[in-house]
Amino acid sequence: MNSQDDSQLDPDAPDGDIAADSQAASQYDDRQLVPGWLAVLVVVLLLAVMGVGGYLVRGLVTTPRYETPEEAEISKWQEAVDEDPSDDGARLSLGFAYQQAERYDDAIAEYDRVLSSEPSDTAALYNKGMSLFVLGRDEDAEEVLWKVMEVDDTHVLAAKALGEYYAERGQYRSLVRAVRPAVQMTESAADLQYLMGLAYEKLGRADWSEARYRLALRYYPDMPEAKEGLARLGVKP
Repeated sequence: MNSQDDSQLDPDAPDGDIAADSQAASQYDDRQLVPGWLAVLVVVLLLAVMGVGGYLVRGLVTTPRYETPEEAEISKWQEAVDEDPSDDGARLSLGFAYQQAERYDDAIAEYDRVLSSEPSDTAALYNKGMSLFVLGRDEDAEEVLWKVMEVDDTHVLAAKALGEYYAERGQYRSLVRAVRPAVQMTESAADLQYLMGLAYEKLGRADWSEARYRLALRYYPDMPEAKEGLARLGVKP
């Protein structure tokens, strides 16, 4: 070690050397300290991050949680209706969401709102009719489903619902009247072919009945009801 280095370590070194050491140490310390402007910037950034983090945490806490998918659908379409009450499509979807959640009175209320602006909306009419059936309001449901048929007598779903309704009550002529237009338009509707076969069987037209049962089996080869119908007629499938 040279003499200059030794003097810096010597407690008896001259005052001038000690002063030089102090100045050097002060410069070294200044270089290690964070500049004031940078410290302020770091604090601001930390506060911003904490604010965003708090927002995210609050968002996670306050985000609604639904027990069922049906409830989530109801909430989604309710928001759409609130945003635009004149949107019949959103209102129809809200009604269907209520129907899926088995809230049939609420569903019917939404369908009625759609029908108040568009009385011939077959989707609202059909779904209202099916909701009425579930509530045990059979005569009201029958009336509404016939309104579907007045708008579109080939509406397969409405025809099937009416056909099954009349089959349960033994009203086979009404069944034929309700189902015939739709089954003529959609031959591949095996359910409708079967219902027509059943009606003709009960009305004593075995030949027409067999033809309908066979058409049902053409499009649904394993349909047990049609096979049973042929068996009752005494013919092989």
